[in-house]
Amino acid sequence: MSAVRGRGTKAASDCFAARVYAELAEDLPDEDLGEDLGDFLERYEPVSGLGVDAEADEEFLETVREAHDRIALGY
Repeated sequence: MSAVRGRGTKAASDCFAARVYAELAEDLPDEDLGEDLGDFLERYEPVSGLGVDAEADEEFLETVREAHDRIALGY
């Protein structure tokens, strides 16, 4: 019985993660975030240079972090 419950919990968790990821993709349609937001956050390097909007870059990063945290916490 617990194996079935474990699969159900895993399926619900995967479904939730997919929903959060879909919301993120809708919010950031031009970004290639890959399949693992944790990997993306580890590899991400802020854009720098003349004309770069550091505030927009930080907002982008915060959006990805929030989605990653929601998936990790399950809500």
